Amino acid sequence: MLSFSLNPDQEEMRKVAAEFARREIEPRWREADEKAEFPLELLSLAYEQGLMGIAAPTSLGGLGLGATEEVIFTEEMAKVNPNLAVGLILQGSLAPSILWNFASQEQQQEFVPPVLRGEKILAMAITEPTAGSDVSNVRTTARRNGPDTWLLSGEKCFITLGEYAQQSLVLARTDEAEGIDGMRFFIVDTDAPGFRVKKMDMWANRPAPTSQLFLQDVEVPESRRLDAGFREIMATFNKERILVAARWLGHSQHAFSWAMEYATTREQFGKRIGDFQSIAFQFADAHVAIEAVRWLTYRAAWMWDEGLPIKDLMLDVSAAKLLSTQTAEKVSQMALHIGGGWGLVKDELPVARMAIDAFIAPVTVGSYEVQKRIIARKLGLRTE
Repeated sequence: MLSFSLNPDQEEMRKVAAEFARREIEPRWREADEKAEFPLELLSLAYEQGLMGIAAPTSLGGLGLGATEEVIFTEEMAKVNPNLAVGLILQGSLAPSILWNFASQEQQQEFVPPVLRGEKILAMAITEPTAGSDVSNVRTTARRNGPDTWLLSGEKCFITLGEYAQQSLVLARTDEAEGIDGMRFFIVDTDAPGFRVKKMDMWANRPAPTSQLFLQDVEVPESRRLDAGFREIMATFNKERILVAARWLGHSQHAFSWAMEYATTREQFGKRIGDFQSIAFQFADAHVAIEAVRWLTYRAAWMWDEGLPIKDLMLDVSAAKLLSTQTAEKVSQMALHIGGGWGLVKDELPVARMAIDAFIAPVTVGSYEVQKRIIARKLGLRTE
């Protein structure tokens, strides 16, 4: 329950998103988790419901709304299953937003609408074995092959939905001498010669599977190069961190609800286990943490929608991302502990899955240490 007001249109979006999550995600997430497969039909179903491209320009088939509406959508999806929420927000916002923000009009018109309609998958290929939190260390190269083509070579890892993608946005180094300014994005067809995909077998995040991408002299036309690189993706990361915070907000509420239902129906020593002070106080702490995450996340989204400069957003964005991920870990572990042995029974109380999935929280879009470094610097402290 929100502690502040949304406008009527935003309240209606929450209702529509919550109903969509109950109707379409709830029946699918267990099988998706078991098979480590993303149900691709969710994308077109979300588009038909008006839930894809929430912040995309209307000229490209989007709704032209803001970060607050994206947070509402992400939170409601994650309350049912945070991993399927990842796939939806990746395809409805994060990946195509690089195009609608930085690509040419021709590139936007060609590549964005099919993604928003769920007809094609667009992966974001940034992370590498030696470039996780340190994006400046990207080693994938793009070298000229005549005036009109480039050859890309390198390796990417932990690429969400990479095995399904028809195109990948590959961040590559075009000029070593220019340092971080010598990087650009390329729209790469995944069936191009020299492009290979290998699925990564992960314990967590299974319904939104990840892959390794291998590129060996993959030919890409000049028309597929974007005038965007390191600086643009770092700005985009701030928006992504807001949505990641919304994802873990939903995750924490999911775990909290499971634990509360169990604690108010399970009896020991003649009373509900939730009425024991040692258990009740855990719920009190979890409630406070979740509400704090809610305020930080929605405040960061509001600031984004107000158009504040990135430098003025970073403190609040990093605070939301840090606390949301810390809370997801703590509340998931609390739920697992309260569930006792039943928490480990797959078909009874699947809090073990929530606890495992929460392990990925600290390392998505900047680790705990990265967020703390940003926060400390914004407070005027040196972190060398």
